[in-house]
Amino acid sequence: MEIKRCRYFLAVVQDGTVTGAAKQLHVAQPAVSRQLRQLETELGLVLFDRSGPRLRLTSAGRQFVTAAEDLVSRADQIEAAARYMARGGLSRVVVAAAQTTINEVVAPFVATLGPDDPFVSVREVPADRIHTAVSKDADLGLAAGPPHDPTLAWRPLTDVPLRAYVAPTHRWATHGRRSITIAELVTEHLLLLTQEHPTRAVLDQAVAKAGLTYAHVTESSNALMCEALAASGFGVGITTDLPRLGGCPLLIDTVERTTLSLQLHACWTPQHYAARALTAVVDRLAEFAVTYVHDTAWRTGSGHPTAAGTARQVQRTATETQPNRTG
Repeated sequence: MEIKRCRYFLAVVQDGTVTGAAKQLHVAQPAVSRQLRQLETELGLVLFDRSGPRLRLTSAGRQFVTAAEDLVSRADQIEAAARYMARGGLSRVVVAAAQTTINEVVAPFVATLGPDDPFVSVREVPADRIHTAVSKDADLGLAAGPPHDPTLAWRPLTDVPLRAYVAPTHRWATHGRRSITIAELVTEHLLLLTQEHPTRAVLDQAVAKAGLTYAHVTESSNALMCEALAASGFGVGITTDLPRLGGCPLLIDTVERTTLSLQLHACWTPQHYAARALTAVVDRLAEFAVTYVHDTAWRTGSGHPTAAGTARQVQRTATETQPNRTG
């Protein structure tokens, strides 16, 4: 069914005559009559009673009006959205990220947005598949670790530390330790993420570089479970997640006397139809990563801020940095 025929039908309904509808549509009268006949043939319905000087809707025609209005309205919305997109507008952003990144970065960032900003939807993707999702059907990816797909545009956002979680009764916690060394860590029963997680890759590389090996490892595919088991005293859990479950987080010092961390990047397709608008979103995300994510990630306490608190903090920061326009 052609949308044009529904438009002609509604014009005739509004005016009551083919002649008046033709003038309204700026087309010839025979064209309107022909489109109405073709519409009725397609539907298998008689829409108008043509026995009088004015066309009157049949019972079928009256019921079809609502469907036609809905169809034309949807078509108008699609056309408007297409025109907006053609101008580089961005009304919706699909973000591909791992679960931890969604919880710790994307959700707090979305809490700071307003109704005039693009709508953000997330797609939870395994960490090693984010670049694939961006190449296929996501607008933006947030990936941990170094860039590895040269076909995408990459931008560093911030670094986040690996945390070694222990139970409050663990000797490191009772001694008030804030950090431990790689050499101390490998002697413990470790609760590690599986091999596809960037956190595990960073830790494995650091251990190998130090010439060490793990004494005892139990693997999990879920970072929160590593933290939960550690809080319960089953071992030392290694994740980048913020404290949630009562475990005590410690930073991990490398042999180079640096803190073990993971770099977070944004990635997107340079050929994206709204590349400029998407880059603006990345700019805001990068600022948010510097002003909130980094400070929160490197906090050594056990608190975990709420999304609402995050929004208030960012809004206060933005207000405080605005120039004084009253003078």
